[in-house]
Amino acid sequence: MSRRDEVKGYLLVDDSGRITVIGDALRTQLRARAGYYTHLPSERTLLHFQRATAMPSLDEFRDPIVLSGDIAGMGGTIEVINFVTSARLSGNLIFVSGAARKCLYFKQGDLRGASSNLVEDRLGEVMYRFGQLSREDLDRCIAEAKRFRRPLGNYLLDQGLINQAELYVFIRRQVEEIFYSVLLIKDGDFYLTRFDVDSLPSPLSINAQSMLMEGLRRSDEMVHFQKRIPHRNVKVVRDKNRSTDGVKLEPKEVQILNALTQSHSVEELTRLCRLGEFETMKVLFHLIQSGLVRVIEERDYSSAGVDPSEVTTEMSNMVDTFNSVFQRIFQAISKHGQQNALKQGLDTFLQFYGFVELFQGVTFDQSGALDKRTLLANLNKNQIENRVSFLSQALNELLFFEMFAAREWLEREEQQELQKIINQLFIEIG
Repeated sequence: MSRRDEVKGYLLVDDSGRITVIGDALRTQLRARAGYYTHLPSERTLLHFQRATAMPSLDEFRDPIVLSGDIAGMGGTIEVINFVTSARLSGNLIFVSGAARKCLYFKQGDLRGASSNLVEDRLGEVMYRFGQLSREDLDRCIAEAKRFRRPLGNYLLDQGLINQAELYVFIRRQVEEIFYSVLLIKDGDFYLTRFDVDSLPSPLSINAQSMLMEGLRRSDEMVHFQKRIPHRNVKVVRDKNRSTDGVKLEPKEVQILNALTQSHSVEELTRLCRLGEFETMKVLFHLIQSGLVRVIEERDYSSAGVDPSEVTTEMSNMVDTFNSVFQRIFQAISKHGQQNALKQGLDTFLQFYGFVELFQGVTFDQSGALDKRTLLANLNKNQIENRVSFLSQALNELLFFEMFAAREWLEREEQQELQKIINQLFIEIG
């Protein structure tokens, strides 16, 4: 018998690192060795694997994987979800892209739940975005829920801060938000694992095909809206010179106009009106088109001596993103009564470090955020070639200084929570 006749099959390792078993005989032989393995150092012509002594830390991968592949190779997350729903499959559909892991739970093609490892997808963050809780109340409730070892939703029920109907609405909104965010994932891997969906703490039943259609509609419309409203941090104001007499307004349009007693960012309006980002953008777009509301961000920059053509959306978004983290650090430190000590350290940092001209006259507000207008005005005056890179470097240095200073006052759990937020920041800004 030749050596070729003894071959029972092959393992194909493709250029993305995935392994495929070719040959029924080899597959049968490997079935008896099912489990998790780690790869040990091997020479070029040999792969050496050893059975893992401990289960992986990712709970969603502990169940048998029945389907897996490359997201882009399947044509995108929409095609993957469409296949699962059309075939009426059940299990946990996991999408992994970089550091993000998002899971959609299906039972015979219906969506029963969703989860994510990203901070912005947590139930509390969804409630904050929809205006149910302030940032201060959310942080306090999270800390108390941990102390009593209660899930956040149950703790809020215990305290009478929400009722059962409201909790159901927000759990459903959380699932919807995660689902729509999955549709935006462009590359990575997907896995469908066997999972007892009925064991979920709060199983729902949502028509996934309807969600797909709605997600596609939202994606198309958002591209249209963003031509007038480029991002959630852009500020808008009601035009007092335009009357609503004789104008037929929808209830949501009246709600937003009533909220615009002063200028607000889209994100602020989203929380004030509790409509969600998409609905807020949609209503604002129509109000801007009708002339009842106008965007004022560029006007603000001009009054601060900044040439609007020099202030790109990328720079503005970058400052807003970093500011969101600066505010979280400031809030954490304020709980320990050390906010003044932090401010003193920051003032010293801004004066002596290598970005003196950029931070000249820049102060922190009561929430711990940098004065964006002054910062961007200084950036505009700076005669450097790559302003985006220069701004990113400066804000990174400031962030690392804040985290360095914060170590003295924060508990280990608080430091770890902030580090997760910072990791997500770096994902957002690339």
